[in-house]
Amino acid sequence: MSKKSLFQCPVCSNALVQGERQYFCRKGHSYDIARKGYVNLLLPSHIGAGDPGDHKEMIECRRDFLNKGYYEIFSDHLNEALISQVSDMDKAKEICILDAGCGEGYYTSRLRNKLLTIDGIDAINMYGIDVSKAAIHYASGRDKNIRFAVASTYHTPILSESMDTILCVFAPRDEQEFSRILKPSGKLIIAAPGARHLLGLKKALYEESSFIGQKGTVGEGFELLKQFNVSYDIHLKGSEDIFNLLMMTPYSRHTDQDAVEDLKKLDKLDTEVDFNIMIYQKI
Repeated sequence: MSKKSLFQCPVCSNALVQGERQYFCRKGHSYDIARKGYVNLLLPSHIGAGDPGDHKEMIECRRDFLNKGYYEIFSDHLNEALISQVSDMDKAKEICILDAGCGEGYYTSRLRNKLLTIDGIDAINMYGIDVSKAAIHYASGRDKNIRFAVASTYHTPILSESMDTILCVFAPRDEQEFSRILKPSGKLIIAAPGARHLLGLKKALYEESSFIGQKGTVGEGFELLKQFNVSYDIHLKGSEDIFNLLMMTPYSRHTDQDAVEDLKKLDKLDTEVDFNIMIYQKI
């Protein structure tokens, strides 16, 4: 039995219908559904050479780190930010949400679980995309009720004006694409690292460590409704958690091996986590 979806065909932009083993459009293009339940909608023309996105080891390190709850406070604030926007909608309808650049699905699944506790929401139609196939493989294992796809945020395979809200956490974004797929007055919630994010980790890696510049700003087509900061200290105990934190950050690609080996010898690390959350409305 086929089901409607909000995915669109990456070839012809027609709506994709979900069958038992494939998504397909009226022009005959079809895409197999993996055993885990996700679909690959990433065309070769959407990427460069090699495997795009985060590699398997990086995804596994982030999954293991996040599962220990270090970013749970941040995730809770992110959920509340989105719920504050949902409360302004007509709840007697389906809420459609896209997590653009969802990674291994930690924030996506926690958000859906929180929304399930809100009275008055009849249905939650949630989607997640990421350019990394390894990430989507793990995300699909977290929650079978979320439709996940391997896809680029620069070629988002989502129907125009179909989403109430887009969530974008530390991910690349195409604001024109986001504007296209949001409903009129739809909301875009962006989370980006604050100036002091992971400063303790940086001090352990580099002789000189600087603050991070402003990130998360959005250009034309959106109005900033609200911005706030979430900051707190985390205390890592054990070399495994410290190494996982390093591997889930861009610092893993730009740190010499001697510094990495020194970090592996640490059995504890204190660092601040610092997040900026911005709520935009499509105009």
